[in-house]
Amino acid sequence: MSLLKRFQPRTFSANDQLIHFGAEGIDRLPRTLRCLVWNMAKARHRHWWNDFHTLTHDKDLVLLQEAVANAPSDAIFSESERFHWLMVRSHQHPVTNVLTGVKTGGVAKPISSRAFMSPHREPLVNTQKTLLATHYAVDGLSHSLLVLNVHAINFVSATKFKAQMTQVESIVVTHEGPVLLAGDFNTWSSRRRLYFEAITRNCSLNQAQWHRRSQLQHLHQHLDHVYFRSMRPMHVESLQHIRSSDHKPIAVTFRL
Repeated sequence: MSLLKRFQPRTFSANDQLIHFGAEGIDRLPRTLRCLVWNMAKARHRHWWNDFHTLTHDKDLVLLQEAVANAPSDAIFSESERFHWLMVRSHQHPVTNVLTGVKTGGVAKPISSRAFMSPHREPLVNTQKTLLATHYAVDGLSHSLLVLNVHAINFVSATKFKAQMTQVESIVVTHEGPVLLAGDFNTWSSRRRLYFEAITRNCSLNQAQWHRRSQLQHLHQHLDHVYFRSMRPMHVESLQHIRSSDHKPIAVTFRL
């Protein structure tokens, strides 16, 4: 075994079992839906725990990127009495065994869920990025809500990025009900952003708009986005005061 391969993380596939945490969950999400979208930077910051409690205590749906398991933060998810959490694993650290991926939590348990891996891998670490698709029943609606939690591939060509966005498109176009598409899309170049915007137009998705400041570490580009269909945004806010991640949490309230 080569030295590089020995220290590469263990990788997973879309066929690996999703990990469930926390509460059983109620049957349906409410029509007024309070959401949080956040790249949590693997919960490495010492203030993360307090921020997470503050941010999620009144939410109905939480979409996390760079979420972890087999980590010190496990208890906050496994002992949750409010959320049913579902995680798709991207990779496992070869030394610490910490799992990284995307994690979606809802006050209702999804009626179906499926993991998708990016068609291409990021260089050196040889890992794919993840997409978690969950369907939730909603009070008073005949169609389910499709929730797509995305962490887009990075450090690859725009063409490989487009391949993952095409994957997103193929999921959305077959769904007849409301859609929430959100996460960290790594849209740090104009070409990536244009590809992404073309996909959202093809899917008849609207962008949630809010005032936010660009960040130097993100090349002064916005990487985190929230798109929707068949919902009405009532309030959208970037929580600039939160400093326990290099990504600012996004709080959105929708009316379905």
